[in-house]
Amino acid sequence: MKKLNSEIYGGVTRQVLAGTIAGLLVGLSGCAEAPDQAAEAPLAPPAEAVAAQPAQAVTRLPVSLNTVMVAMVNQAADPLWVAAWHNPQTDADWRELQRRAVQLELSGTLLAVPGTGPLDEQWTAEPEWQNWANALRDVGASAVAAVAARDLDTIAMVGGQIVDICEGCHRDFKLALPTGGQFGELSPTSDDFEE
Repeated sequence: MKKLNSEIYGGVTRQVLAGTIAGLLVGLSGCAEAPDQAAEAPLAPPAEAVAAQPAQAVTRLPVSLNTVMVAMVNQAADPLWVAAWHNPQTDADWRELQRRAVQLELSGTLLAVPGTGPLDEQWTAEPEWQNWANALRDVGASAVAAVAARDLDTIAMVGGQIVDICEGCHRDFKLALPTGGQFGELSPTSDDFEE
């Protein structure tokens, strides 16, 4: 049996990375010299100042939307779709599926923002594109809930919705070359799991 999508990207999630950085900043602030001994300004602004600054909106992704679809959507959607006939067996399988569900939800959000591709501005300006991106985000949220509940029936239903969303969007915007030739592979089928 082929093992699909088992990489965990170094085992570091964004939450762990953010928590580590925040912990380091807090730890370093305790090591600072007393105010009358400090020769330089602190390394980081106080937490209150950071919290008071508005978050900057992402106005352009650093990659094309095609890259987001192939590298993120396919990688996230495939294990959710496959779980309908190749059920998760271990806690590790369920954690991996949970990561993929979150990734799918985030992918829908990213697809609403133009990237570097030649058609990205045009696509994201279309209300129908935004509808498809929102539908993908929403089905990702449903996948997150279904995986958390370990509800295989809902996961199977979500898998069908993922296929419908992807096929519908590709019919409307990207009929030829589903992956644009990137990464050289298409989604798995049940044949990939036959022994």
